[in-house]
Amino acid sequence: MKQAHDNNAFDPMPLKIIIAFLAATLALAAACTAQKDPGEPEVPAESLRPVIYPPEDLLEFPQDQMIKKALQVTTQWQTVTFEKPLQINRRGTMGLHLAVDQAPYISTTDDDPRNLDCSDAEYQLNAFSLRRRNDWALVRPEAVLVGDNGEEVKVRPDGHLYPYFDKHVMTMALRTFKDVNSPSPPFPEGIKTFTSMRIRSTTTFLVRYLWWKVDNHPEFYSR
Repeated sequence: MKQAHDNNAFDPMPLKIIIAFLAATLALAAACTAQKDPGEPEVPAESLRPVIYPPEDLLEFPQDQMIKKALQVTTQWQTVTFEKPLQINRRGTMGLHLAVDQAPYISTTDDDPRNLDCSDAEYQLNAFSLRRRNDWALVRPEAVLVGDNGEEVKVRPDGHLYPYFDKHVMTMALRTFKDVNSPSPPFPEGIKTFTSMRIRSTTTFLVRYLWWKVDNHPEFYSR
């Protein structure tokens, strides 16, 4: 016996197929959108370890300063204004340390067969930057510190710290740079403080906090 067909009757099967197709299409579109930025952090924010900040006794000089704020560094320039301007210790060497989770990265200066030899010209350019372990993407930040007089100072990675108080992080120290065998040149005399920073990177990465500190000082050798 044939059933009469009503053009206005509701047939649920095609609708289910359409919904499934749309869901798959939207999921694929979302995945493609996510893949547009190859520098997207590997670890979702909700799975990051809690931040352990340096203890107060490591702020040894009046100029040392903790900036307890996460920063997503991308391939585009962005400006970070310091709520408290960064003061300069003229007798010491200072660096702005970018603390990152250590597990996803390896330093470009580590003893790894994939890293460049120190005799390679490109080694100087990438020294003390990071490589992402899963795809070997280069994470090389480029930054400019802006003085209270408007003068701009270029800084770049010039060292690492592996803090004893948190084995899960490492830092990239941004300093003035001449070459890997020379100390960091001093900041220009006309600058008393740094009020802001402009920063970008070859690959997106997440900074857990910033640490402005005296890295070297004559007092270290007289204790």
